[in-house]
Amino acid sequence: MADAFFLLGRRLMFASLHGRDADMLSFQAALQSPHPYGISRLGFRQPDEKLEYPIMTTAEVMTGLSKHLTKYPTHNYGLVTHMFLYAEELATLNRDAKHGWVLLDDTAADLDKAAWHCLQQLSDIPLLDQWRYKVLDTLTELGCINRYTPGINENAAVIGVQAVEVRIPDDFDAVISNLLCSGKLPAV
Repeated sequence: MADAFFLLGRRLMFASLHGRDADMLSFQAALQSPHPYGISRLGFRQPDEKLEYPIMTTAEVMTGLSKHLTKYPTHNYGLVTHMFLYAEELATLNRDAKHGWVLLDDTAADLDKAAWHCLQQLSDIPLLDQWRYKVLDTLTELGCINRYTPGINENAAVIGVQAVEVRIPDDFDAVISNLLCSGKLPAV
């Protein structure tokens, strides 16, 4: 059973899964086994939906995944395993490529605040907090910041979490300089 997942295109980026210990071990083995013995696609659906792979919520690419496991006891079912599967790029910032992700389990949290914090960590240029909204708007227009809020569409399926992708463009110093020279950013 999944309580949260994030698919980008057909790639599984994150999943929070719960199940009985033996079932989760079997799932792990199938996930790591080569095709035809392993899992070639993983579908997420609501309990009342048909037992088939929903088009918008089926992952077909499940490579480069890391996992984190916890176990907790229950009275009725014995030991239950909680597994987090996540794409490796979600776990660490790529400072060389100036690219990072933030994944939040609070769907009401301020995604822009998380994006700004990530941008500050990736940037070689010191960024003042009062520049936050203008810089984020500019980078969003350039396609360098992509927000993934809960919902399902043709590009992503996000349930129970939200995410933001931050990429610093090669000409970031020129972008900031232009914003300062044009007066769109306060000088201090």
